[in-house]
This record gives sequence, structure tokens and C-alpha cells, in this order.
Amino acid sequence: MKKSNKGIDAELIDGKIIDFFSSLADKTRLSIILSIAEKPRTVNDIYSFVGKEKMTLSAISHQLRTLSDLGIIFSVKNGKEKYFELSDKFCWCVLRDAFSQFNSKLKIKCKKCEKGHK
Repeated sequence: MKKSNKGIDAELIDGKIIDFFSSLADKTRLSIILSIAEKPRTVNDIYSFVGKEKMTLSAISHQLRTLSDLGIIFSVKNGKEKYFELSDKFCWCVLRDAFSQFNSKLKIKCKKCEKGHK
């Protein structure tokens, strides 16, 4: 591991942190994240939220796989349906706070904070 002169792990900055914020910077992936911010949703629910006229179902599935590979989201199978939800490994307050900075009242559940406050 490379360390910068301030003790920050340079590989971490180049890798996981950049991937995380890049995911938030991509309009499609951000729309997917917002679609599951309040509650878990199926791929078809997400597809409808993002807009069927904007992307194919296959493209949505690809983005879901990317977000899942990064650990940003995860899925739970319930019968034949697979429900996607935000990972509780991240503090989603950063996203909520970014939206509130621009006068948007985004409802987002931060399981990590909810666990910490109990």
C-alpha cells in the first residue's frame, strides 16, 4: 500500500472511494440509488422509476450489477422476485445532505445511522 505524505492510503483513494463517488456522479446510477432510497424495489420497479424510454431493462440490470459489485447495493430474493436495496455499510446521510444543500427533501433511509442511534 502506498501512503501519501499525510498518511492517507493512496490506493484507497484511487480505488474504492473514486468508484463510490463516480457511481453517485453517474445520472443513471444515481437514479437507481434514488429509486431504492426509501424502500427495496424490484428491477422492474427500478426500470419504471428510471424511465423505460431512457434505457433498456438490460442496461438497468448491468448498472445494478455494477452497483452490487461495488457493495453500494445488495439484493434479497423473495420468492421469484429479487429486491434491491441500499447497502447498510455506507452512511447515506452524505447523499441526503447533498440534496438538502440544493433545497430537495430527499427521503433516504440510512440504516447505518439508525443502528448507531439505537
